Amino acid sequence: MLLQCNATLAWRCPLCGELELNQISIFDFSGKNRLEIKCGCGYTKLVFGKSSSKKYWLEYICVVCESTHRVSLTQGEFWANRVKKIKCLDNGAELGYLGPYDDVKRLADQEEEYLKLMIDKLEFEDYFNNPEIMLSVLNELHDIAEANGLVCQCGSSDIDIDMLPREIRLTCNRCHGVTRISAETKEDLAFLRKIKQIKILEGVVSALEGINL
Repeated sequence: MLLQCNATLAWRCPLCGELELNQISIFDFSGKNRLEIKCGCGYTKLVFGKSSSKKYWLEYICVVCESTHRVSLTQGEFWANRVKKIKCLDNGAELGYLGPYDDVKRLADQEEEYLKLMIDKLEFEDYFNNPEIMLSVLNELHDIAEANGLVCQCGSSDIDIDMLPREIRLTCNRCHGVTRISAETKEDLAFLRKIKQIKILEGVVSALEGINL
C-alpha cells in the first residue's frame, strides 16, 4: 500500500454550513497527539488524534444524528492514496472525505452541485402554485418562440419572460407592451397548446390577457 505524507479533508461545518478543503500533513502531528481542524468561521469542526505511531482517530459532531462520533484508522488507512468516506455511524450517511486532493475535490464539487440543485428545486417548488404546470407552460412558450411565434406588434422579438407564482409575464423590451400567461391549471396549459402565435399589442397590455385570465 502506497503511503502519502499528506491528505486533504473535505468537511462541511455544522455551524455555518460551509464546505471547505483542509490540507493535513504527517508533520502536523509532530510533537503532539491532537490536531483541531477549524472552519473559516472559527468553529472547531473536526478533531484528529494520534494514539500511537500507527493508530489515528477522528472525532466529529454528526450533522445528521447530532451525536459525536469517533472513528479509528490505522496509519496505513489514514495516509493511503485513496479516498476514505467519513460517515454517520448510525445510518451510514456520507459526511465528508479524506484522501488525495484531486479525488477529494472532485467529490466535494459534486456534493456542492447536488446541494445547489436541491436548493434550486425546493425554491422552485415553494415559489410556484403549480410547479409542474409552470414547467410545462415554459416548454410550450419555448416551442412557440422557436417557431418565431412570440413577437410584439411593434415588430420586436426581444421579449423578456418573468415567472410569477401563478403566471408568466411577457414584456417587449422596445415598447414595453405586456401580456400575461396563466400557468396554474391544466386548463391554462391546454389553452396555450392551441396557440400558434402570441403577439403583444404595441405599448399596451395584450388582449390575450383578458382571454387567458
